[in-house]
Amino acid sequence: MPAPAPLRVAVSCGGTGGHMFPGLAVAAALRRRGHRVAVILSGRAVEAERAKADLPEGAEAMLVPVEPVSPRHPKSLLALWRAYRTAKRELRAFRPDVLLAMGSYTSIAPVLAARRLGVPVVLHEANAIPGSAVAHLARFARTVCVCFPHMERFFPHRVRVADTGLPLRAEFAKGIGGSKAAPGKFSLLVMGGSQGARDLNRGVVRAFSEGLKALGRGAVPDRIVHLAGTRNEDEVRALWDASGLREAGVEIEVVGFEHDMARRYAEADLCVSRAGASSCFELALAGLPAILVPLPGLARDHQSRNAVALQEAAYVFRQQELLEGEGWREFLADVQEIRGTPDDPEGCRADLREALLAAARPDAAERVADEVERSALRASDE
Repeated sequence: MPAPAPLRVAVSCGGTGGHMFPGLAVAAALRRRGHRVAVILSGRAVEAERAKADLPEGAEAMLVPVEPVSPRHPKSLLALWRAYRTAKRELRAFRPDVLLAMGSYTSIAPVLAARRLGVPVVLHEANAIPGSAVAHLARFARTVCVCFPHMERFFPHRVRVADTGLPLRAEFAKGIGGSKAAPGKFSLLVMGGSQGARDLNRGVVRAFSEGLKALGRGAVPDRIVHLAGTRNEDEVRALWDASGLREAGVEIEVVGFEHDMARRYAEADLCVSRAGASSCFELALAGLPAILVPLPGLARDHQSRNAVALQEAAYVFRQQELLEGEGWREFLADVQEIRGTPDDPEGCRADLREALLAAARPDAAERVADEVERSALRASDE
């Protein structure tokens, strides 16, 4: 595909970090190609702080305040109408050649406004099953970029579906899992800082506490780094303090928030994590073997579907089994299988690492940028 003349691209990536960071990564790729980029933000305070630090050089910020939408709450529909009018006004002033929307409710108003103005739309879906926003907006799109295979069945036949992967910040490619781990020590990383992670945090501590009492020191890692989130930090630290592992000589570090995730991945031999799309593809890019524990009860159960899609590259464990009965024994058996034995110190980590790296998409931001350019060129030729 020939390089297009400089384009005007609007990128809607408001909402949570799971949508914002990938959108900013694509915005940066588009800026490197010489395009003019406006990043559409939803006005959330946490988003504004991230944008200040990560907004690509030369990119503009476009504010379209929006709230979660629910037909059961008429006020949210009124807020959506206001957001639509704001988006239409801002897009008309910016005059984009194409709109890239990264999903979530924050995409609805910009996509509808772009449709009304005749601006071609590219959508990005991070999960193995489309979220409600992308599922409903796909009929307005020229292209839907996806991260998992076999997703064509979810979208209209006329829509181009491109397997681009999930764009991530560049630092996640700095090292593979275990590449900087302390020699001779098995190091576990627990990612329990996301919303809904309290049961995961409790379940992991319970499993190793029970394992230490029933099976001895060899059943637990030598070092545990637990990313607990600022809200859960005190509770998680108290849980580990009561577990008996510190007294047994296990090094335990509880972290509220971590800026340098690439270092944490590189220092770990194994990770226990939720199965959100960002976590899955960060682990794949880092080549870090993982036990994925999907968060139950989510709409469309997308974390379970993400985990199943990666089951050749990661172990999958149900949260309920961590919290109840003797499920901790099976969990520790999985840990031990990955950890290996004195006769087989690598366990199955090498095979998992190879499968993870094969699933990674280190050039995902560039692939999405290609699809943005392609859609703009096709629209200009019509």
